[in-house]
Amino acid sequence: MQNLLCLTSDDSAAGYLKAHHSRSTSQPQIVSLPLRLIRTPLASEGAKLDETCVLSRLDAADRAEIYVDPDPNSQLLMALLLTRAYAAGLDGGKIHLRHGPLRWAHVDSGTPPDTVALPVEVDDAHMTAARAIWSAYAAPSPEAWLSLSPEDLAHFPAMHQAWDALLDDLPRADTGLGACEHLVLETIVDRPRRVGDIAGIFAQSPSPLIALPQTVALLSSLASGAAPLIEGLNGRLGEDDFADDVDALDAFRDSQLALTALGRSVLAGETDIVKVRGINRWWGETQLKGHTCWRWDNRSRMLIPPARPEM
Repeated sequence: MQNLLCLTSDDSAAGYLKAHHSRSTSQPQIVSLPLRLIRTPLASEGAKLDETCVLSRLDAADRAEIYVDPDPNSQLLMALLLTRAYAAGLDGGKIHLRHGPLRWAHVDSGTPPDTVALPVEVDDAHMTAARAIWSAYAAPSPEAWLSLSPEDLAHFPAMHQAWDALLDDLPRADTGLGACEHLVLETIVDRPRRVGDIAGIFAQSPSPLIALPQTVALLSSLASGAAPLIEGLNGRLGEDDFADDVDALDAFRDSQLALTALGRSVLAGETDIVKVRGINRWWGETQLKGHTCWRWDNRSRMLIPPARPEM
């Protein structure tokens, strides 16, 4: 009997597989790896891969399947797994990729995986491309990411979309907003919206950049400080404590959010929020900090480096 290992990027996708295989005579090992690799320091606990556990399971398996969602975080996780498998000298030929056209968590449990995405055997070209992609994301500036070759990206169906989405999440040249901040402001520009509605927009995206805990932290950040961009938020919750207090979460979720005058000015392109508020967040292994940082100009498709301090 073949020892099959299935790796997923979140618990919901693992739930789909467990439900699908619940009546199977042979039960695969199903392991969820819910790492947060976007807007998180790559050295943090939330971004760390338990290499000893995962690589030992990969080594022991007769066949491994990685269920890859189209969102950028899942694409990065795939690149990280293949990079670590290569470094450990594991046989890439027993690793297979299932590239879901939609998130695996959204697949009905009665639907066989083969009807969604056939497995693709990993070869040397996949390993080489994955290493280049992960190395670029973990570089100390976004320049290596921009310089990734189309040939490397083309080995994975959703990687070019992820590449573009991550560039778009750098502060914009005119407003300083990343893609996530821009989505929040754009959602409430016409009328107030509940936090629950905004979280739903992030969650329902076929290729979301961030998960619910990070969305909660983002809203708290936008509503805080001396120059908030949004108003109406009941309480402030962090990425790792948002589920600790049910009453606080209910009040937070039911908040009606609206733009402040500053938020409207920023969204209209009249104000640069990085110059007003500063910034302190991570993009890959690049720390965006202070009142000058790396930016992305989507029109010219160019990176703008941080301004050098005047002497």
